[in-house]
Amino acid sequence: MKIVSKARLAAAIIFGTILLIAAMIGWADTEVRSADEQRRRSAEIARALSEMRMVTFEYLLTRQERARLQEQAVWQRLDQLLARAGLGEGANTLRERSAAGHRLFAETAAGSTAPADPEIQRRFEAQMSTRLLILQQQGMVDAARLIDAAGRRIDAAQRRVVQVIAASLALMVLIIAAATWLFRRDVLQPIARMEQATREVAAGNWSYKLDIGSRDELGEMARHFDAMTQVLRDSFARLELSNRELSALNKELEAFSYSVSHDLRGPLRSMDGFSLALLEDYGDQLDEEGKDSLQRIRAASQRMGRLIDELLGLSRVTRVELSIRAVDLSAMVREIAAGLAQTQPQRRVRWEIEDGVTVQGDRALLQIALQNLLDNAWKFTGKTERATIRFGAQQRDGEPVYFVADNGAGFDMAYVDRLFGAFQRLHHENEYPGTGVGLAIVQRVFRRHGWPLWVQASPGQGATFYFRATAQPQAKEQEDERRSEQSHSAG
Repeated sequence: MKIVSKARLAAAIIFGTILLIAAMIGWADTEVRSADEQRRRSAEIARALSEMRMVTFEYLLTRQERARLQEQAVWQRLDQLLARAGLGEGANTLRERSAAGHRLFAETAAGSTAPADPEIQRRFEAQMSTRLLILQQQGMVDAARLIDAAGRRIDAAQRRVVQVIAASLALMVLIIAAATWLFRRDVLQPIARMEQATREVAAGNWSYKLDIGSRDELGEMARHFDAMTQVLRDSFARLELSNRELSALNKELEAFSYSVSHDLRGPLRSMDGFSLALLEDYGDQLDEEGKDSLQRIRAASQRMGRLIDELLGLSRVTRVELSIRAVDLSAMVREIAAGLAQTQPQRRVRWEIEDGVTVQGDRALLQIALQNLLDNAWKFTGKTERATIRFGAQQRDGEPVYFVADNGAGFDMAYVDRLFGAFQRLHHENEYPGTGVGLAIVQRVFRRHGWPLWVQASPGQGATFYFRATAQPQAKEQEDERRSEQSHSAG
């Protein structure tokens, strides 16, 4: 049964139970009201009988017409009360006795049946009066019994009210307990098992199987969850196989690049060396065009050597194991700036380096990244009269952002997508020499750390490179993945 159907059934049961309880309480309240009405009517009858007795005493003592008329009025009221009382057999008996007493009172008042002798008449009236008083006394006793019966009925009705309320509460407790048990069994326990399953899967236990067994919505979710984990297991198995193949391919490419670089260095050194020998030994026999050709050969071989070194450096950045520790970037930038100033002591460059800038990272890789960024800043401010290179940190969205800025040549932001690609250049080599690999190395270093890198620039206004050192956990995860891949490939 679906959870929605269970909820509707539970709501219907609860609503029906509430209606039943309301009906039972209403019935019990009606019983109490009826018993109270019975007691009220019995009390009215008792008061009427008491008035009848008093009027009878008054008439027997005074023989006044007023008392006889009062007796007639009281009897009519008593007869009406007994007629509509609805008090059962006791009321009928009381009505018969009251009627007999009324007739006896009428006979006593008329005196038609009495003998002519005064003594006999006196004795007859005394006998009639006694009978009349006895009947009225019995009526009073019957009225008292009716009142007692009404009181007992009220007590019984009140007990039934208490019993109904107690039974209603017990029924509600049972229904709530049953609903709670069913809710825990059919909803809470499956949800707890699903939560456990998500924790197991999040912990890497992809073989965990969630089988709730129910046919409701949670059961459908469990079956979909098992299907999803099965698909993920298959996907991760394929991904692991692909990673192993990729790791093996990377090792082959690494070996190939080392082999190619080693094999290329020898011919390049030979080209450069023999060209230099020709210039030194036979330079006087060559014209200017021949010397220029040899110089071009030497420059091309040297540039090819630098390209090989840059490629090896780029490959080394992606292979080296991270060693995260505190790094003083301010001191590192000052050291690099001093080295750049020694290469061209004739240049006058203003350095603005903020003190106390430290991060958690790999010192060797950050040295390579900052060296390339500052080399570019030094190079592209070479034609600027008042060159300025700045390094520091600023707050953005409550987090520190670090930057390397210059006021050099800059570039058009329309070509920013090409900036971090290997061998991508935005300036001609004749203007600013270079291999076009430095910024690719910078991006790889920051990517290894998990740090975002971006740039803002404009032609003739310089460029500012920003990076945010806030993703150390991601860097650690990437490093763990790299080690896992290496261990799988080694196995």
